Amino acid sequence: MSRVTSILIFIAAYFSIISCEEEYIPESVFDEPEIVVEGYLESGPNALPPYILLTKSFPYTESFGPDKIAELFVHDAEVTISDGANTSTLTEFCLADLDNIFPGLKAAALQAIGFGNINGIENIDLCIYVDLPAIIGLSSLDLKEGGSYNLTIQADGKTITSKTTIPYHVPLDTLYYANHQNYPENDSLVEFRGRFQDPLNEANYYRIFTQRNRETMYAGGTRGNSGSVSDDKIFNGQAFEFVIQRGQSFTSGDFDIDTYGYFSRGDTVTIRAASLDYEHFRFWQTLEYNDGSQGPFGSYTRIESNIEGGLGIWGGLSYDDYTLIVPK
Repeated sequence: MSRVTSILIFIAAYFSIISCEEEYIPESVFDEPEIVVEGYLESGPNALPPYILLTKSFPYTESFGPDKIAELFVHDAEVTISDGANTSTLTEFCLADLDNIFPGLKAAALQAIGFGNINGIENIDLCIYVDLPAIIGLSSLDLKEGGSYNLTIQADGKTITSKTTIPYHVPLDTLYYANHQNYPENDSLVEFRGRFQDPLNEANYYRIFTQRNRETMYAGGTRGNSGSVSDDKIFNGQAFEFVIQRGQSFTSGDFDIDTYGYFSRGDTVTIRAASLDYEHFRFWQTLEYNDGSQGPFGSYTRIESNIEGGLGIWGGLSYDDYTLIVPK
């Protein structure tokens, strides 16, 4: 009896493996393109002006290449932001314009849409909507911690709305570096640690960014956390210390899994500690969880959005930057 059972289990396992190797093409439920919004408000040192990227969704069963990128951007939209008392109409700029006006905004836009490390992307007409007066510090919007901001977009005959807040910033109390866990074997690498006091009886949401030397600033991570964002459920109202993992692009040519998350001796390191509201937090939490659960046994997670009439995120954040030089 046991031999028969073993044979049946083997046959079931065999056909299970064979079935995993068959190509599966799910049915498409794509009716028509939706407008995808990615927009941000910042309060902090050297904050970027408010900006919005508008693109269109496309079926995941279609092939995607450089010739498709330019077709995805939504042009000639009417984009306005209101703080309740004042309203600002954003201006559409393309990458060639941003080079001359605000180079930092160009880098942020490229990174936001995932093209920060692609050569030749300058030849594609990528455009964003910017609060032009804010570039020279003359925005009519009162951008401040505790403020609430409404977004309205008129594009392709559709009206899209959203609302976000800029929460009060929770600062770091301490930032320092320590030897690599395998010191002295890895004596050229260090890890960064931060400590702060979480406010009592408030739900707070955080996101961490890192910059090494003059490289692009990337969303980082904390050890034990699967992404760049976290809430305070396990340390509400407590002093909390955490390990900061260096953020970097997985598609860059210098990516090395052996040094991932660490900094090198001699680096100038900037840590950006940001506070964001719940909807903004949930967008990144679900997006990063979905990115990290790919593969043959991965499970799909629906990415949460605060956009009415479209997809994406309209998010505010407050932050401060902390810079430390690691001696060689």
